[in-house]
This record gives sequence, structure tokens and C-alpha cells, in this order.
Amino acid sequence: MAPTKILSCPSIGGFVSHCGWSSIMESMYFGVPVIAMPIKFDQPINARLLVEASAGVEVRRDENGLFSAKAVAEAINKVIMETNGEDLRNGARKLSQKMKNEQEQAENEAAQELLWLCKKSKQ
Repeated sequence: MAPTKILSCPSIGGFVSHCGWSSIMESMYFGVPVIAMPIKFDQPINARLLVEASAGVEVRRDENGLFSAKAVAEAINKVIMETNGEDLRNGARKLSQKMKNEQEQAENEAAQELLWLCKKSKQ
């Protein structure tokens, strides 16, 4: 099943992700907070951005740099069960609304540009 079908389901309370950019964009588009488990490249930075935006939590690594089952469970619990989970959902929803508003604006600008080009080519 496509991740977007899953993320669009209203019963999804959080998304465990490695924090690749596409995963982040899909999750934020649908307003789903992220349980971040970054591995490498841009993923740790993306995870920190989500935390800073109050749209996710990062799973803490142990002293060996590994994710423990306990740390994963604690992060999931923060998003799904605890009261600050509502703050994270609100943060994700705010980002979702912003993305959708900007997408609509970009689509309108593209339509105006195409209309202008069509009129110009008729002259």
C-alpha cells in the first residue's frame, strides 16, 4: 500500500520514519507527527527540523549509538499517548495547512503564467 494512502487515514496518530526528505514531506502534507529514527545523510538534520517545528520527536540513541526498543516505545508513547502528543499533532497540522496553502498559490501562479503564454502565442 502506498504511504500516502496510509498517512491520509485519519486514525494514523504518528509515523515512524528514517526522516528522508520525501517521507517528511508526505507526513507533513497529511499532518501526521513523526517518530524520527534518522540514520545518515540529511536525515538527522531533517529530524531536528521536525522537533524544532513541534511536529515530531526523535528517538534517542543509547551509548553505543543504537536505538533501543525502550527508546522507540517511549518516543511512540510521547506522540500517541501523552498530552504533548496533541501539541505535536497541532504542529504537524499547521505545517500541513501551510504546505497546502503554498501549493495552491503556486498552482494559481502557474495557471496565470500558462494563460499569459497562450495569449502571447495567439498574437
